[in-house]
Amino acid sequence: MVQLTVLAVLPPQRRPLAFASDDLYYYLLTALNWSDGLGPTFDGITPTNGYQPLWFWILSAAYLPVSDRGDALVVTMVLLTLLWVGAVYLLYRIASVLGAGYGSTAGLVALLVHSRWWGGCENAVATVLLLGLVLLVLRGRLLTARPPGRRILAGTGVLLACLVLARLDLLVVVAGVALLVARGTWGRPVSVWLRTFVPLLAPTAVTFGLYLVLNHLWFGTAVPVSGLAKQLGPRGANGRVVVDFLLYGQVGPLPMFFGATVLLASACAVLLLAPGRAERVVGLRAEYARPLRALVVLLCAASVVQVGYYAVATSWELQSWYFSCGVVALVLSAGVIGNAVVRGAGSRALVVALVVAALGAVVLNQGRVLGELPTSVSPATRDIDAGAWADAHLPPGAVIAMGDWAGTFAYSTRHPVVQTEGLVGSVDYLRALQAGTAGEWLADRGVGYLARLTHPGETVGCRVEEPYFGTGPRVGLDVCAAPPLYRGEVTGLGTLYIWSLAPGSHQS
Repeated sequence: MVQLTVLAVLPPQRRPLAFASDDLYYYLLTALNWSDGLGPTFDGITPTNGYQPLWFWILSAAYLPVSDRGDALVVTMVLLTLLWVGAVYLLYRIASVLGAGYGSTAGLVALLVHSRWWGGCENAVATVLLLGLVLLVLRGRLLTARPPGRRILAGTGVLLACLVLARLDLLVVVAGVALLVARGTWGRPVSVWLRTFVPLLAPTAVTFGLYLVLNHLWFGTAVPVSGLAKQLGPRGANGRVVVDFLLYGQVGPLPMFFGATVLLASACAVLLLAPGRAERVVGLRAEYARPLRALVVLLCAASVVQVGYYAVATSWELQSWYFSCGVVALVLSAGVIGNAVVRGAGSRALVVALVVAALGAVVLNQGRVLGELPTSVSPATRDIDAGAWADAHLPPGAVIAMGDWAGTFAYSTRHPVVQTEGLVGSVDYLRALQAGTAGEWLADRGVGYLARLTHPGETVGCRVEEPYFGTGPRVGLDVCAAPPLYRGEVTGLGTLYIWSLAPGSHQS
Protein backbone atom coordinates (compact mmCIF):
# COMPACT_ATOMS: atom_id res chain seq x y z
CA MET A 1 0.00 0.00 0.00
CA VAL A 2 2.90 2.35 0.71
CA GLN A 3 4.26 1.83 -2.79
CA LEU A 4 0.89 2.33 -4.50
CA THR A 5 0.20 5.44 -2.42
CA VAL A 6 3.54 7.00 -3.30
CA LEU A 7 2.94 6.34 -6.99
CA ALA A 8 -0.58 7.78 -6.84
CA VAL A 9 0.53 10.96 -5.05
CA LEU A 10 3.50 11.73 -7.30
CA PRO A 11 2.85 13.89 -10.39
CA PRO A 12 3.16 11.92 -13.66
CA GLN A 13 6.61 13.28 -14.58
CA ARG A 14 8.02 12.21 -11.19
CA ARG A 15 6.53 8.72 -11.05
CA PRO A 16 9.89 7.07 -11.92
CA LEU A 17 11.08 8.10 -8.44
CA ALA A 18 8.73 5.50 -6.90
CA PHE A 19 10.93 2.76 -8.35
CA ALA A 20 14.45 1.86 -7.35
CA SER A 21 15.96 0.81 -10.66
CA ASP A 22 16.88 2.44 -13.96
CA ASP A 23 16.77 -0.93 -15.69
CA LEU A 24 13.01 -1.13 -15.15
CA TYR A 25 12.57 1.15 -18.17
CA TYR A 26 14.45 -1.26 -20.41
CA TYR A 27 11.58 -3.64 -19.68
CA LEU A 28 8.82 -1.02 -19.65
CA LEU A 29 9.60 0.74 -22.92
CA THR A 30 10.38 -2.48 -24.80
CA ALA A 31 7.19 -4.18 -23.55
CA LEU A 32 5.13 -1.06 -24.23
CA ASN A 33 6.45 -0.93 -27.80
CA TRP A 34 5.59 -4.61 -28.21
CA SER A 35 2.04 -4.11 -26.93
CA ASP A 36 1.69 -1.11 -29.30
CA GLY A 37 2.56 -3.31 -32.28
CA LEU A 38 6.14 -2.10 -32.81
CA GLY A 39 7.71 -5.41 -31.82
CA PRO A 40 10.27 -5.97 -29.05
CA THR A 41 12.32 -2.78 -29.39
CA PHE A 42 13.61 -0.36 -26.77
CA ASP A 43 14.45 2.53 -29.06
CA GLY A 44 11.90 1.95 -31.81
CA ILE A 45 14.76 1.43 -34.28
CA THR A 46 16.27 -2.01 -33.67
CA PRO A 47 14.69 -5.19 -32.29
CA THR A 48 16.11 -6.60 -29.07
CA ASN A 49 15.92 -9.66 -26.84
CA GLY A 50 17.79 -7.99 -23.98
CA TYR A 51 15.45 -9.08 -21.20
CA GLN A 52 14.48 -12.10 -19.13
CA PRO A 53 11.52 -13.59 -21.02
CA LEU A 54 8.84 -14.34 -18.40
CA TRP A 55 8.69 -10.87 -16.81
CA PHE A 56 8.81 -9.28 -20.28
CA TRP A 57 5.87 -11.40 -21.44
CA ILE A 58 3.87 -10.58 -18.31
CA LEU A 59 4.45 -6.84 -18.78
CA SER A 60 3.68 -6.98 -22.51
CA ALA A 61 0.33 -8.63 -21.83
CA ALA A 62 -0.49 -6.28 -18.96
CA TYR A 63 0.27 -3.20 -21.09
CA LEU A 64 -2.17 -4.13 -23.87
CA PRO A 65 -4.98 -1.91 -22.48
CA VAL A 66 -2.65 1.09 -21.93
CA SER A 67 -0.57 3.32 -24.18
CA ASP A 68 0.59 6.03 -21.76
CA ARG A 69 3.94 5.52 -20.06
CA GLY A 70 2.66 6.81 -16.74
CA ASP A 71 -0.22 4.34 -16.81
CA ALA A 72 2.28 1.57 -17.59
CA LEU A 73 4.15 2.48 -14.40
CA VAL A 74 0.92 2.15 -12.42
CA VAL A 75 0.25 -1.26 -14.00
CA THR A 76 3.81 -2.33 -13.14
CA MET A 77 3.40 -1.29 -9.51
CA VAL A 78 0.08 -3.16 -9.27
CA LEU A 79 1.81 -6.30 -10.60
CA LEU A 80 4.66 -5.91 -8.11
CA THR A 81 2.15 -5.46 -5.30
CA LEU A 82 0.28 -8.63 -6.32
CA LEU A 83 3.58 -10.50 -6.44
CA TRP A 84 4.43 -9.17 -2.98
CA VAL A 85 1.09 -10.41 -1.62
CA GLY A 86 1.84 -13.77 -3.24
CA ALA A 87 5.27 -13.91 -1.61
CA VAL A 88 3.85 -13.12 1.84
CA TYR A 89 1.18 -15.79 1.38
CA LEU A 90 3.80 -18.34 0.33
CA LEU A 91 5.90 -17.52 3.39
CA TYR A 92 2.83 -18.07 5.56
CA ARG A 93 2.11 -21.41 3.89
CA ILE A 94 5.74 -22.52 4.26
CA ALA A 95 5.68 -21.65 7.97
CA SER A 96 2.39 -23.54 8.37
CA VAL A 97 3.75 -26.67 6.70
CA LEU A 98 6.84 -26.57 8.88
CA GLY A 99 4.81 -26.02 12.02
CA ALA A 100 6.98 -22.97 12.64
CA GLY A 101 6.22 -20.36 15.23
CA TYR A 102 6.08 -16.60 15.40
CA GLY A 103 9.76 -16.24 14.68
CA SER A 104 9.19 -17.06 11.01
CA THR A 105 8.27 -13.40 10.46
CA ALA A 106 12.01 -12.74 10.54
CA GLY A 107 11.98 -14.16 7.02
CA LEU A 108 9.61 -11.38 5.99
CA VAL A 109 12.08 -8.83 7.38
CA ALA A 110 14.83 -10.31 5.21
CA LEU A 111 12.56 -10.12 2.17
CA LEU A 112 11.63 -6.50 2.88
CA VAL A 113 15.20 -5.31 3.24
CA HIS A 114 17.11 -7.32 0.68
CA SER A 115 14.95 -8.15 -2.31
CA ARG A 116 14.96 -4.81 -4.20
CA TRP A 117 11.39 -5.86 -4.97
CA TRP A 118 10.22 -2.45 -6.06
CA GLY A 119 12.94 -1.95 -8.65
CA GLY A 120 10.62 -3.45 -11.24
CA CYS A 121 13.02 -5.99 -12.73
CA GLU A 122 12.58 -9.75 -12.95
CA ASN A 123 13.71 -10.55 -9.40
CA ALA A 124 10.18 -10.20 -7.97
CA VAL A 125 8.68 -12.92 -10.16
CA ALA A 126 11.80 -15.08 -9.74
CA THR A 127 11.57 -14.79 -5.95
CA VAL A 128 7.88 -15.76 -5.91
CA LEU A 129 8.62 -18.80 -8.07
CA LEU A 130 11.50 -19.84 -5.81
CA LEU A 131 9.27 -19.57 -2.75
CA GLY A 132 6.63 -21.59 -4.62
CA LEU A 133 9.27 -24.22 -5.34
CA VAL A 134 10.16 -24.41 -1.65
CA LEU A 135 6.50 -24.89 -0.69
CA LEU A 136 5.95 -27.50 -3.40
CA VAL A 137 9.03 -29.49 -2.39
CA LEU A 138 8.07 -29.46 1.27
CA ARG A 139 4.35 -30.20 0.87
CA GLY A 140 4.85 -32.76 -1.86
CA ARG A 141 7.73 -34.48 -0.04
CA LEU A 142 9.76 -34.37 -3.24
CA LEU A 143 12.99 -35.11 -1.38
CA THR A 144 11.63 -37.67 1.09
CA ALA A 145 9.10 -39.82 -0.80
CA ARG A 146 10.53 -42.92 -2.51
CA PRO A 147 9.74 -42.36 -5.31
CA PRO A 148 7.95 -38.98 -5.45
CA GLY A 149 4.39 -38.96 -6.74
CA ARG A 150 3.66 -38.25 -10.39
CA ARG A 151 1.64 -35.12 -9.68
CA ILE A 152 4.36 -33.55 -7.55
CA LEU A 153 6.97 -34.39 -10.20
CA ALA A 154 4.86 -32.88 -12.97
CA GLY A 155 4.06 -29.77 -10.93
CA THR A 156 7.68 -29.27 -9.96
CA GLY A 157 8.74 -29.74 -13.59
CA VAL A 158 6.40 -26.99 -14.79
CA LEU A 159 7.51 -24.69 -11.98
CA LEU A 160 11.19 -25.26 -12.82
CA ALA A 161 10.51 -24.39 -16.47
CA CYS A 162 8.84 -21.12 -15.41
CA LEU A 163 11.76 -20.43 -13.09
CA VAL A 164 14.25 -20.67 -15.94
CA LEU A 165 12.13 -18.36 -18.10
CA ALA A 166 12.05 -15.91 -15.19
CA ARG A 167 15.83 -15.80 -15.15
CA LEU A 168 17.93 -17.98 -17.43
CA ASP A 169 20.84 -18.46 -15.02
CA LEU A 170 18.42 -20.19 -12.62
CA LEU A 171 19.17 -23.30 -14.64
CA VAL A 172 21.57 -23.92 -11.78
CA VAL A 173 18.55 -24.44 -9.49
CA VAL A 174 17.08 -26.97 -11.91
CA ALA A 175 20.37 -28.87 -11.84
CA GLY A 176 20.46 -28.71 -8.04
CA VAL A 177 16.91 -30.02 -7.66
CA ALA A 178 17.71 -32.86 -10.08
CA LEU A 179 20.77 -33.81 -8.01
CA LEU A 180 18.76 -33.83 -4.78
CA VAL A 181 16.08 -36.02 -6.31
CA ALA A 182 18.74 -38.30 -7.82
CA ARG A 183 20.05 -39.07 -4.34
CA GLY A 184 16.75 -40.79 -3.56
CA THR A 185 16.58 -42.77 -6.80
CA TRP A 186 20.17 -43.97 -6.84
CA GLY A 187 20.42 -47.71 -7.48
CA ARG A 188 16.82 -48.05 -8.66
CA PRO A 189 15.79 -49.51 -12.05
CA VAL A 190 15.98 -47.43 -15.21
CA SER A 191 12.18 -47.38 -15.41
CA VAL A 192 12.05 -45.54 -12.07
CA TRP A 193 14.58 -42.97 -13.32
CA LEU A 194 12.53 -42.37 -16.44
CA ARG A 195 9.28 -42.00 -14.50
CA THR A 196 11.04 -39.57 -12.18
CA PHE A 197 13.16 -37.38 -14.42
CA VAL A 198 11.10 -37.14 -17.60
CA PRO A 199 8.26 -35.19 -15.93
CA LEU A 200 10.75 -33.35 -13.72
CA LEU A 201 13.11 -32.09 -16.45
CA ALA A 202 11.25 -32.36 -19.76
CA PRO A 203 9.29 -29.08 -19.34
CA THR A 204 12.53 -27.14 -18.80
CA ALA A 205 14.31 -28.89 -21.66
CA VAL A 206 11.46 -28.23 -24.11
CA THR A 207 10.74 -24.61 -23.14
CA PHE A 208 14.40 -23.59 -22.88
CA GLY A 209 15.27 -25.31 -26.16
CA LEU A 210 12.34 -23.65 -27.91
CA TYR A 211 13.35 -20.29 -26.44
CA LEU A 212 16.89 -20.64 -27.81
CA VAL A 213 15.70 -21.65 -31.28
CA LEU A 214 13.15 -18.85 -31.59
CA ASN A 215 15.64 -16.27 -30.35
CA HIS A 216 18.17 -17.39 -32.94
CA LEU A 217 15.58 -17.17 -35.71
CA TRP A 218 14.17 -13.77 -34.69
CA PHE A 219 17.18 -11.93 -33.29
CA GLY A 220 20.23 -13.68 -34.71
CA THR A 221 21.40 -14.86 -31.28
CA ALA A 222 20.09 -17.67 -29.10
CA VAL A 223 20.74 -15.87 -25.81
CA PRO A 224 19.84 -12.31 -24.72
CA VAL A 225 22.09 -9.52 -25.99
CA SER A 226 22.20 -8.20 -22.42
CA GLY A 227 24.24 -11.26 -21.47
CA LEU A 228 26.40 -11.10 -24.59
CA ALA A 229 27.24 -7.44 -23.92
CA LYS A 230 28.64 -8.38 -20.51
CA GLN A 231 30.81 -11.08 -22.05
CA LEU A 232 32.71 -8.75 -24.37
CA GLY A 233 36.36 -8.41 -23.53
CA PRO A 234 38.76 -10.68 -21.62
CA ARG A 235 37.16 -13.30 -19.40
CA GLY A 236 38.17 -15.14 -16.27
CA ALA A 237 39.58 -12.18 -14.36
CA ASN A 238 36.49 -10.48 -12.92
CA GLY A 239 37.17 -11.34 -9.29
CA ARG A 240 35.72 -8.04 -8.07
CA VAL A 241 32.20 -9.48 -8.42
CA VAL A 242 32.97 -11.76 -5.47
CA VAL A 243 33.63 -8.68 -3.34
CA ASP A 244 30.54 -7.00 -4.84
CA PHE A 245 28.44 -9.96 -3.76
CA LEU A 246 29.84 -10.13 -0.23
CA LEU A 247 29.50 -6.39 0.47
CA TYR A 248 26.45 -5.55 -1.63
CA GLY A 249 23.72 -3.17 -0.49
CA GLN A 250 23.06 -0.45 2.03
CA VAL A 251 20.12 1.12 3.86
CA GLY A 252 20.82 4.84 4.02
CA PRO A 253 24.39 5.10 5.34
CA LEU A 254 24.43 1.55 6.75
CA PRO A 255 26.15 -1.24 4.78
CA MET A 256 24.23 -4.50 4.44
CA PHE A 257 26.97 -6.99 3.46
CA PHE A 258 24.43 -9.02 1.50
CA GLY A 259 26.56 -11.96 0.38
CA ALA A 260 28.35 -12.29 3.73
CA THR A 261 24.96 -12.22 5.48
CA VAL A 262 23.57 -14.92 3.17
CA LEU A 263 26.54 -17.22 3.80
CA LEU A 264 26.55 -16.69 7.57
CA ALA A 265 22.77 -17.01 7.98
CA SER A 266 22.67 -20.12 5.78
CA ALA A 267 25.44 -21.74 7.82
CA CYS A 268 23.58 -20.98 11.06
CA ALA A 269 20.34 -22.39 9.63
CA VAL A 270 22.07 -25.58 8.48
CA LEU A 271 23.46 -26.09 11.99
CA LEU A 272 20.07 -25.43 13.62
CA LEU A 273 18.35 -27.87 11.26
CA ALA A 274 20.71 -30.72 12.08
CA PRO A 275 19.07 -34.02 13.14
CA GLY A 276 17.90 -33.93 16.72
CA ARG A 277 18.21 -30.16 16.94
CA ALA A 278 15.52 -28.81 14.59
CA GLU A 279 12.53 -29.80 16.70
CA ARG A 280 14.16 -29.15 20.07
CA VAL A 281 15.84 -25.80 19.31
CA VAL A 282 13.87 -24.37 16.40
CA GLY A 283 10.47 -25.95 16.98
CA LEU A 284 10.08 -27.29 13.43
CA ARG A 285 8.59 -30.63 12.53
CA ALA A 286 11.39 -33.16 12.32
CA GLU A 287 10.24 -34.72 9.03
CA TYR A 288 10.65 -31.35 7.29
CA ALA A 289 14.01 -30.37 8.76
CA ARG A 290 16.10 -32.42 6.31
CA PRO A 291 14.44 -31.18 3.09
CA LEU A 292 14.45 -27.58 4.36
CA ARG A 293 18.12 -27.92 5.20
CA ALA A 294 18.79 -29.27 1.70
CA LEU A 295 16.90 -26.36 0.13
CA VAL A 296 18.90 -23.78 2.09
CA VAL A 297 22.13 -25.42 0.99
CA LEU A 298 20.90 -25.62 -2.62
CA LEU A 299 19.88 -21.96 -2.83
CA CYS A 300 23.02 -20.72 -1.11
CA ALA A 301 25.19 -22.88 -3.38
CA ALA A 302 23.26 -21.71 -6.45
CA SER A 303 23.95 -18.10 -5.53
CA VAL A 304 27.66 -18.86 -5.15
CA VAL A 305 27.70 -20.65 -8.52
CA GLN A 306 26.00 -17.64 -10.16
CA VAL A 307 28.64 -15.30 -8.74
CA GLY A 308 31.37 -17.67 -9.92
CA TYR A 309 29.89 -17.65 -13.42
CA TYR A 310 29.90 -13.85 -13.55
CA ALA A 311 33.48 -13.81 -12.26
CA VAL A 312 34.62 -16.14 -15.05
CA ALA A 313 32.36 -15.25 -17.99
CA THR A 314 31.78 -11.49 -17.71
CA SER A 315 33.64 -8.24 -17.11
CA TRP A 316 30.75 -6.28 -15.57
CA GLU A 317 29.74 -5.45 -12.02
CA LEU A 318 26.88 -7.28 -10.31
CA GLN A 319 23.37 -5.94 -9.79
CA SER A 320 21.01 -6.76 -6.94
CA TRP A 321 18.38 -8.46 -9.11
CA TYR A 322 20.89 -11.25 -9.86
CA PHE A 323 20.56 -12.47 -6.27
CA SER A 324 17.13 -14.12 -6.07
CA CYS A 325 18.60 -17.42 -4.88
CA GLY A 326 20.56 -15.68 -2.15
CA VAL A 327 17.50 -13.68 -1.10
CA VAL A 328 15.34 -16.79 -0.68
CA ALA A 329 18.16 -18.64 1.12
CA LEU A 330 18.35 -15.67 3.49
CA VAL A 331 14.57 -15.56 3.95
CA LEU A 332 14.41 -19.26 4.86
CA SER A 333 17.47 -19.00 7.11
CA ALA A 334 16.11 -15.90 8.87
CA GLY A 335 12.88 -17.77 9.61
CA VAL A 336 14.80 -20.66 11.12
CA ILE A 337 17.00 -18.35 13.20
CA GLY A 338 13.99 -16.24 14.25
CA ASN A 339 12.18 -19.30 15.54
CA ALA A 340 15.26 -20.41 17.46
CA VAL A 341 15.60 -16.95 19.05
CA VAL A 342 11.93 -16.73 20.03
CA ARG A 343 11.93 -20.30 21.37
CA GLY A 344 15.14 -19.73 23.32
CA ALA A 345 14.26 -16.32 24.73
CA GLY A 346 10.60 -17.08 25.25
CA SER A 347 9.74 -13.63 23.94
CA ARG A 348 8.38 -12.26 20.69
CA ALA A 349 9.60 -8.73 21.38
CA LEU A 350 12.80 -8.98 19.33
CA VAL A 351 11.05 -10.27 16.21
CA VAL A 352 8.28 -7.67 16.58
CA ALA A 353 10.91 -4.94 16.85
CA LEU A 354 12.63 -6.18 13.68
CA VAL A 355 9.38 -6.20 11.71
CA VAL A 356 8.43 -2.71 12.88
CA ALA A 357 11.92 -1.37 12.10
CA ALA A 358 11.92 -2.89 8.61
CA LEU A 359 8.46 -1.52 7.82
CA GLY A 360 9.47 1.87 9.17
CA ALA A 361 12.58 1.91 6.97
CA VAL A 362 10.47 1.13 3.89
CA VAL A 363 7.96 3.89 4.70
CA LEU A 364 10.67 6.48 5.38
CA ASN A 365 12.60 5.51 2.26
CA GLN A 366 9.55 5.92 0.05
CA GLY A 367 8.27 8.99 1.85
CA ARG A 368 11.38 10.95 0.94
CA VAL A 369 10.43 11.00 -2.78
CA LEU A 370 7.20 12.85 -1.99
CA GLY A 371 9.08 16.06 -1.19
CA GLU A 372 10.26 18.65 -3.67
CA LEU A 373 13.54 17.00 -4.56
CA PRO A 374 16.00 19.15 -6.53
CA THR A 375 16.99 17.88 -9.95
CA SER A 376 20.58 17.41 -8.76
CA VAL A 377 19.76 14.98 -5.96
CA SER A 378 20.01 11.73 -7.96
CA PRO A 379 20.57 10.34 -11.45
CA ALA A 380 16.82 9.72 -11.76
CA THR A 381 15.83 13.31 -10.98
CA ARG A 382 18.50 14.58 -13.37
CA ASP A 383 17.37 12.18 -16.10
CA ILE A 384 13.79 13.43 -15.75
CA ASP A 385 14.93 17.03 -16.12
CA ALA A 386 17.19 16.22 -19.09
CA GLY A 387 14.40 14.30 -20.82
CA ALA A 388 12.03 17.25 -20.49
CA TRP A 389 14.77 19.56 -21.81
CA ALA A 390 15.33 17.30 -24.85
CA ASP A 391 11.63 17.36 -25.71
CA ALA A 392 11.58 21.15 -25.50
CA HIS A 393 14.81 21.93 -27.39
CA LEU A 394 15.75 19.13 -29.81
CA PRO A 395 14.12 18.72 -33.23
CA PRO A 396 11.28 16.17 -33.51
CA GLY A 397 12.52 12.65 -34.13
CA ALA A 398 16.12 13.43 -33.11
CA VAL A 399 17.90 10.20 -32.09
CA ILE A 400 19.98 10.30 -28.89
CA ALA A 401 22.60 7.78 -27.81
CA MET A 402 23.19 7.08 -24.11
CA GLY A 403 24.84 4.37 -22.02
CA ASP A 404 24.45 4.05 -18.26
CA TRP A 405 21.22 5.54 -16.84
CA ALA A 406 19.58 5.55 -20.26
CA GLY A 407 16.41 3.93 -18.87
CA THR A 408 14.94 6.82 -16.89
CA PHE A 409 16.14 9.29 -19.52
CA ALA A 410 14.45 7.35 -22.33
CA TYR A 411 11.24 7.15 -20.28
CA SER A 412 11.33 10.92 -19.72
CA THR A 413 11.71 11.93 -23.39
CA ARG A 414 9.75 11.19 -26.53
CA HIS A 415 12.95 10.99 -28.57
CA PRO A 416 14.36 7.59 -29.55
CA VAL A 417 17.26 6.64 -27.26
CA VAL A 418 19.82 4.10 -28.49
CA GLN A 419 21.37 2.31 -25.51
CA THR A 420 25.14 2.23 -26.18
CA GLU A 421 25.98 -0.43 -23.58
CA GLY A 422 24.25 -2.94 -25.83
CA LEU A 423 21.95 -4.25 -23.09
CA VAL A 424 18.70 -3.61 -24.99
CA GLY A 425 19.95 -3.19 -28.53
CA SER A 426 20.72 -5.38 -31.50
CA VAL A 427 23.33 -8.11 -31.68
CA ASP A 428 24.53 -6.25 -34.77
CA TYR A 429 25.68 -3.40 -32.52
CA LEU A 430 27.77 -5.81 -30.44
CA ARG A 431 29.28 -7.23 -33.60
CA ALA A 432 30.02 -3.70 -34.79
CA LEU A 433 31.80 -2.98 -31.49
CA GLN A 434 33.98 -6.05 -31.99
CA ALA A 435 34.66 -5.12 -35.63
CA GLY A 436 35.51 -1.50 -34.80
CA THR A 437 32.61 -0.13 -36.87
CA ALA A 438 30.19 0.85 -34.09
CA GLY A 439 30.55 4.54 -34.97
CA GLU A 440 29.28 3.89 -38.47
CA TRP A 441 26.52 1.67 -37.06
CA LEU A 442 25.26 4.50 -34.84
CA ALA A 443 25.45 7.01 -37.70
CA ASP A 444 23.42 4.68 -39.93
CA ARG A 445 20.69 4.65 -37.26
CA GLY A 446 20.50 8.44 -37.35
CA VAL A 447 22.13 9.12 -33.98
CA GLY A 448 22.71 12.88 -33.86
CA TYR A 449 23.09 13.49 -30.13
CA LEU A 450 24.94 11.90 -27.22
CA ALA A 451 23.87 11.96 -23.55
CA ARG A 452 26.32 10.89 -20.88
CA LEU A 453 26.11 10.80 -17.08
CA THR A 454 29.68 10.80 -15.83
CA HIS A 455 30.79 8.61 -12.94
CA PRO A 456 32.80 9.61 -9.83
CA GLY A 457 36.35 10.54 -10.83
CA GLU A 458 35.57 10.51 -14.56
CA THR A 459 36.67 13.48 -16.65
CA VAL A 460 35.23 14.29 -20.06
CA GLY A 461 37.52 15.24 -22.93
CA CYS A 462 36.95 15.54 -26.64
CA ARG A 463 36.42 11.80 -27.03
CA VAL A 464 33.66 10.05 -25.09
CA GLU A 465 33.80 6.26 -25.14
CA GLU A 466 30.92 3.83 -24.79
CA PRO A 467 30.15 1.48 -23.18
CA TYR A 468 31.49 2.66 -19.82
CA PHE A 469 31.28 -0.69 -18.02
CA GLY A 470 33.26 -3.82 -18.80
CA THR A 471 36.60 -4.34 -20.48
CA GLY A 472 35.33 -5.01 -23.99
CA PRO A 473 35.74 -2.93 -27.16
CA ARG A 474 34.43 0.64 -27.18
CA VAL A 475 33.31 3.25 -29.66
CA GLY A 476 34.70 6.78 -29.41
CA LEU A 477 32.47 9.77 -30.13
CA ASP A 478 33.93 13.24 -30.79
CA VAL A 479 32.06 15.87 -28.75
CA CYS A 480 34.37 18.84 -29.21
CA ALA A 481 32.68 20.31 -32.29
CA ALA A 482 30.45 22.43 -30.03
CA PRO A 483 29.89 22.99 -26.30
CA PRO A 484 27.34 20.83 -24.49
CA LEU A 485 23.74 21.68 -25.23
CA TYR A 486 22.71 20.53 -21.75
CA ARG A 487 24.72 20.22 -18.56
CA GLY A 488 23.37 19.29 -15.13
CA GLU A 489 25.09 18.20 -11.96
CA VAL A 490 24.23 15.14 -9.86
CA THR A 491 25.39 15.67 -6.29
CA GLY A 492 28.13 13.26 -5.30
CA LEU A 493 28.13 11.44 -8.63
CA GLY A 494 28.91 13.45 -11.75
CA THR A 495 27.41 15.51 -14.53
CA LEU A 496 24.85 14.74 -17.21
CA TYR A 497 25.77 16.19 -20.61
CA ILE A 498 23.95 16.27 -23.92
CA TRP A 499 26.07 17.04 -26.99
CA SER A 500 25.25 17.43 -30.66
CA LEU A 501 27.29 15.04 -32.81
CA ALA A 502 28.61 16.67 -35.95
CA PRO A 503 28.90 14.63 -39.18
CA GLY A 504 32.03 12.50 -39.00
CA SER A 505 32.18 12.54 -35.18
CA HIS A 506 31.00 8.91 -34.92
CA GLN A 507 34.49 7.49 -34.58
CA SER A 508 35.46 3.89 -33.80
